[in-house]
Amino acid sequence: MPAHVTPTGRSFYAGLLEALTGVMGVSNGYLKSHGPRVATLGRQIARAVSLDEREVARVTLAGVMADIGMIGLAERAWEAATPVLDADTREKVRAHPIRSAGTVGGIPHLGTLADLVRHHHEWYDGTGYPDGLQGTRIPVGARVLRLADTIVALASARPARPALGPARIREIVEESRGIEFDPEIVNAWVDLNDREMVSEFDPRAFERQVKLSAEQLVPESVSPLSSDQLLEILASVIDAKDPYTAGHSRRVAVFAVAIADQLGFDAELKGTLWAAGYLHDLGKLAVPVRVLVSPGRLDPGDMQLVKAHATVGAEILSSIPSLRHLRAAARYHHERWDGGGYPEGLAGDNIPLVPRILAVADAYDAMTTGRAYRAGCSHAEAVEEITLETGRHFCPAVAEAFLALPTAFFQSIAAPGAWRPEPLPDREGRAANTAWRYL
Repeated sequence: MPAHVTPTGRSFYAGLLEALTGVMGVSNGYLKSHGPRVATLGRQIARAVSLDEREVARVTLAGVMADIGMIGLAERAWEAATPVLDADTREKVRAHPIRSAGTVGGIPHLGTLADLVRHHHEWYDGTGYPDGLQGTRIPVGARVLRLADTIVALASARPARPALGPARIREIVEESRGIEFDPEIVNAWVDLNDREMVSEFDPRAFERQVKLSAEQLVPESVSPLSSDQLLEILASVIDAKDPYTAGHSRRVAVFAVAIADQLGFDAELKGTLWAAGYLHDLGKLAVPVRVLVSPGRLDPGDMQLVKAHATVGAEILSSIPSLRHLRAAARYHHERWDGGGYPEGLAGDNIPLVPRILAVADAYDAMTTGRAYRAGCSHAEAVEEITLETGRHFCPAVAEAFLALPTAFFQSIAAPGAWRPEPLPDREGRAANTAWRYL
């Protein structure tokens, strides 16, 4: 694999954490901003029960990532919610703490958050899930999150009910004292309310809370390996949204760095491409799963939802100082050399270099891996398409560099089971590949 320089240091790493914590904030349906709101309230309750600042930081980050395991598992439970979940969906929802804990446990320097994430649906009386822990056997941070999670959920509209007001929420919490919730933690929240010290959710304040939490838990010196591991986790969350794109982000990163290597670019630019490849589709987390897995051609409304992912991803990255240099990669990787792309219709050299490179890498991987509406094509068919689209869809210099890569390189990077050097006998070459354009 061509050499690159992954950005290092706590600033870049904390930026990746901010991107990860922003994932649930852009989810559609009733979980939109749920995680950040739980983290904000949990942080206040944690301080009210006199947890130290390191534990407050753990509660903050665990709160925002506690439901990350729902992505790729049970999106329809919140994107197209019904008053009563069917048995299969209900079981998937109950599995999400274990899945979330598995993801969070793999994050370098933050593995200790996994116990809070795993147990945030445990009940004080032992009737919760997934492990049926009881009382003080439940980690105190998880007990805080159980209360914060419930309060935020009750204050939000759901398919079977409207958002509840403060008085009714307090009644429900009091009724569940000692059953679902730790009585001492309930007392602390009630006291905060009585003294009118519960702050409303503020996105800017939340961003600061994430940074402060990262400073508590992440060392000053962060290795390239740790940053690469976190990039892998972020990409796995992005790709999990669509079951057809497993490994897509990493392959785009590898192809992009290989193109840059062919063009003789330095390690710093290749490092930017490496991170950009992993994060270019960050905005797809805001696209409903029903659209991503639609077996037919998208109608104009759904097509606009797909196209919006470029803008949403750019907005997330723009809001994070240490990742701001990746904004153009997310925003412009669907622009075309002839000006027919989106979101701005840029053409030629007006398209920044990094998204020009990503456009070719992204298109090749999209063509050669399957989607809900079509099978993946062969390497030869994808090469034919890129050759024919050079100077129209793709920057000529970038496309030529890509096409100069050896076939063995593509075979080594292909998705498991996806490699086919030549078309199947019943395929008709280029005509079979045009569907890749619309997604």
